[in-house]
Amino acid sequence: MKCWGITDGSAGMEAQVKALAGALGLSVEMKKAEMKAPWVNLPNSVVAGPVARFIPRLLSGDALTPPWPGIVISCGRRAAAVALGLRRIIPKAKFIHIQDPQVGPRHFDLVVAMRHDRLSGKNVISTRFALHGITPASLASARERFAPLFTAYPAPLVAVLIGGSTNKYTLHPETMAQVVMKLQRLQHAAQCSLLITPSRRTGEENTAMLRNVFAANPRVYIYDGVGENPYFGMLALADAVVVTNDSVNMMTDACATGKPVYILPLPGHDGTKPARFAQNLIGQGIARAIGSKLDTWSYETDDEMGRVAAEVRRRIFPLPSGEGGA
Repeated sequence: MKCWGITDGSAGMEAQVKALAGALGLSVEMKKAEMKAPWVNLPNSVVAGPVARFIPRLLSGDALTPPWPGIVISCGRRAAAVALGLRRIIPKAKFIHIQDPQVGPRHFDLVVAMRHDRLSGKNVISTRFALHGITPASLASARERFAPLFTAYPAPLVAVLIGGSTNKYTLHPETMAQVVMKLQRLQHAAQCSLLITPSRRTGEENTAMLRNVFAANPRVYIYDGVGENPYFGMLALADAVVVTNDSVNMMTDACATGKPVYILPLPGHDGTKPARFAQNLIGQGIARAIGSKLDTWSYETDDEMGRVAAEVRRRIFPLPSGEGGA
């Protein structure tokens, strides 16, 4: 079945769409599309009404033209608006939305949303974590591929996932200096190697500061943005993971490894869903706040992605009566 994935181009949202499509065994064609200004600022409750039929004319990004897909997986508020318009054009397609669509779930065949979105409905599948593609097999593959890159770095290895500015928060250089200081303290006290990957949201100035501080440190690797990001290799090879509290996706990936996870709070980043999610991880004993030493602990990592995929299959691709065994 032809499948489209629709997002506003954000890496985290694309990752969730690809993860769900992969778990369903679907090859997904990613589309970056959102409504043009000023239409993009309309609440989705308005877009779901008469405006929906005009949406295809109000889009920016990739063209959405035939041949049409049989299934559409969208992620994020802006992508939800696009999906609402597409549904007017291809009503026979199945529409799955990831995250809170900020409109009634009834407008989609299924909505997959985290518990902190507080959505309910017969067609809502609730999850503890963000959707992800991390499995024991994928980690084993990443470990084999990227091990040669990190042979020069002595154990213990600590993967460091750094986020940055969001639509509700700005990572200023003064704040980044505090982040760097905490990493220096941990590296010195624990005598560990840091495998650091900044994100696009970290910003050039903040990333340059990170490189300058650790330039002469032989036990620190920083991804330079050239070639494939060894993100999954870092997670696979690390003895522990440090992750900033601004990205539910990165925190989910860290916890999916089953390894000790340390939360590195970005100063001033409080009260948001990601920050509250981080606190919940700490409260559940899954993660701990970063300090100056490395500990070992364990926590349960169930196959939530498998459960979600099975539920989506049951609801979207039901077997004809009499098939499927006992």
